[in-house]
Amino acid sequence: MALVDRYLFRQLLPPFLWGMVAFSSIGVSAAVLFDLLRQVSEARLPIAIALSILTLQLPYFVSLAIPMSVLLACLLTLSRLQSDGELLALQSAGLHLNRLIGSCLVFSLLACLLMFGLTESLVPVSQAHSHHLLLQTLQAGQFSLQGQHIVYQDIGPNQELRRLFYAQTGQGQTLSGITVIDWTLPNNQQVLVAQSATWNAERNIWTFKDGSIYAVGTDGAEKHIIEFSKQELQLPPQLSLTDPDINPNGVTLAQSQQLLTKLRQTGRPTQIRALAIQIHRKIALPFTVIVFGLVGSTLGISQRRLAVSNGFGISLILVLGQYILIFIADAWGQLGIISPWFGAWAPNLVTGFIGVSLLLRPGNALRRLQKGLSYSNL
Repeated sequence: MALVDRYLFRQLLPPFLWGMVAFSSIGVSAAVLFDLLRQVSEARLPIAIALSILTLQLPYFVSLAIPMSVLLACLLTLSRLQSDGELLALQSAGLHLNRLIGSCLVFSLLACLLMFGLTESLVPVSQAHSHHLLLQTLQAGQFSLQGQHIVYQDIGPNQELRRLFYAQTGQGQTLSGITVIDWTLPNNQQVLVAQSATWNAERNIWTFKDGSIYAVGTDGAEKHIIEFSKQELQLPPQLSLTDPDINPNGVTLAQSQQLLTKLRQTGRPTQIRALAIQIHRKIALPFTVIVFGLVGSTLGISQRRLAVSNGFGISLILVLGQYILIFIADAWGQLGIISPWFGAWAPNLVTGFIGVSLLLRPGNALRRLQKGLSYSNL
């Protein structure tokens, strides 16, 4: 590695590490921390369990922060070098500025490999451990239902609503004022009303007391009423933090392919397309690091010295635009308008095209610096 490459890497590393801490903290706070705090306060989830889940979620958000951190590092570093006149000095020494952009892309490639390694090794393991830890906590009864108007929707494997669960109040592991609407029986709809329900962790069931079951036909007429003093029903223990759908973040790329093969045997096209997009995105998302490296370096050269806050704001705007593209491409892919491959790679193609256009446009920063150098030599 040439001396100038090592110098540029040393300049890129501090803002990259700062961005990793900042963006990871924002992601964890927005997506996990507040929800866990709610579970600790409302459901009495043990603090030790909540901290363990939070720690296990960190690798996922660290991997997501890599593209944004590379964008911020390239933007701030080249902007500072341009403002300090170091880019002009390097060019006067015979170094073409495209070489610096190439060095930024090499740095981005290394970060891309780091992100791919995390998503294929540490992230699936930590996500799976987090999921199992939460399920074990719920099944062991290490929670406390607290509050009023508790509602839960029991969603089936085909995204159909199987049961609607409502409780007026909750105290400890006992609910009061229970109403359950059950659509699992063919041609019948059952409505269960009970005074109270208690969660039995050892048997993994709810025990309802002092209630009635109303059976209603498809025409709305009541068929029969059953009164009971005690009735057992297997239901989810409480409002769950987990997603009932397949989570590609909790498995490796090879395991995702196996899941897709099994899912294709079920004949569910919407879920198949969604998982296929997620599989392609597991490869496309690390390449976002390289695309952001190109955009950040070209924008950095064209800007005078940027404050960290300004660079952070520009990075957030660019990242927001990228995720809007991901959302649109994902929706089109699931609707079958575009192929799963194109749905996963389209955001990178669009952003990469913008980066190349900034690099090749007439009168860009590289040409302005070259023109300034020629004037200084006269």
